[in-house]
Amino acid sequence: MSGKSVQQDLFKEAPLWYEGLTARRRLFVEYYCTDRTCFLNATAAYIKSFGKAKSLSESSIQSNSSRMMRDPKIRDAIARLLRSRQNEEDRLTEYQVLDLLKTLTFYNPKEIIDEFGNLKGSMEELGPLAMCITGIKKTRNGREYRLYDRTKSLSVLCEYLDMIRTPESNTVINPVVCITDKDVEALREQEETSHVKDACTDVEAEYEVMEKE
Repeated sequence: MSGKSVQQDLFKEAPLWYEGLTARRRLFVEYYCTDRTCFLNATAAYIKSFGKAKSLSESSIQSNSSRMMRDPKIRDAIARLLRSRQNEEDRLTEYQVLDLLKTLTFYNPKEIIDEFGNLKGSMEELGPLAMCITGIKKTRNGREYRLYDRTKSLSVLCEYLDMIRTPESNTVINPVVCITDKDVEALREQEETSHVKDACTDVEAEYEVMEKE
């Protein structure tokens, strides 16, 4: 396979965000979206990607960086790269939160406090377990440490893992009613009787009105 065909195959598999951009413009977008020193700073990203030429003044650099930001291809590349990075960061944050919930839920107090009520090490030595300490109170006998209530994180963790189920006692069961032919006939008779009563009532009321007249 020739070098040219390999490059074409690699280009097909390249991320979509930098399609149609030159190498310098790709650097500009990448610095603008990922570099902490020039994150969302077009001027700093321009200087870092193109270099600060001595012949260019500060106003020229700002003008060039502004012109870059008005380029539709660059704006589209920035939007795509930021979106992909945000999705990745959201996944990482989700893993971090899940790991924190596990630590707060399954920690062993014996790993944090000894039998005399003292910490088994410094906060640095305890590592992630230090997050399980919610309060430190100075008393006459020393220091009192308050640990995190594991039931709170357990509830959140169970909800996240969809482990909470609706109790069967709270399930409402709609009864099934079976109506026989006999029941239907009784309902019809009751309805006819009701109509007869209504008719008699109307006649009596009309008769009373005629007597008064």
